[in-house]
Amino acid sequence: MTLMAGIGVGLLVLALVLTLIGLLAALPRALRVRRASLRTLQLAATYRLLFGISALELQLAALERHQLLRPYRRVRRWVTHPLTVALAESWARRRSRARAATLEAMGLP
Repeated sequence: MTLMAGIGVGLLVLALVLTLIGLLAALPRALRVRRASLRTLQLAATYRLLFGISALELQLAALERHQLLRPYRRVRRWVTHPLTVALAESWARRRSRARAATLEAMGLP
């Protein structure tokens, strides 16, 4: 092996050693970053789970509200039905006429 080839191999080994030293120096920082990212992922999963639970609770509350308001919706449907409205107006007219007839019989205007 020539002198230039020996220098080349030596520089290659030196580059490899320096690279390994750099990697070993960066290892603690990389491990800290990994731990922090794992904590962040766990926290994100926890919040995602909490958000999912909250969404389910809201859906359950909506279903419960729907069930609780069912009788009122039925009453509202009956009260606002056109035939019910017409019947109430008919009664009002009949009462009005009866009141007018009573006042007229008493001689009041």
